[in-house]
Amino acid sequence: MSTEQIETSLPIVSGKKTKLEHPLGPLTASEITRSASLVKELWPSNTSIQFKAVTLQEPNKADYLPYLEAERTGKQAPVIDRRSFVAYYIRNTVSPPQKLL
Repeated sequence: MSTEQIETSLPIVSGKKTKLEHPLGPLTASEITRSASLVKELWPSNTSIQFKAVTLQEPNKADYLPYLEAERTGKQAPVIDRRSFVAYYIRNTVSPPQKLL
């Protein structure tokens, strides 16, 4: 399983151009598809990838607190970048044996 991080934010995608997804809401189908595409672009086109999980990576608490405050007081909430967490395997590969201590 790869553990490298891709530093990119997903574009905000929704059915309406004016509606923003809630920072803690589940990923939309479009966000999941875009996340998978970003991972696939990292590998040669003939690489067989098995996705185990594509889910929301929750924002840091420090970034989320101003959003909560604005939501509570009825003010314009700041936009928080939505990021995904993707766990995947490269099929037909063998990992090196692990030493058990």
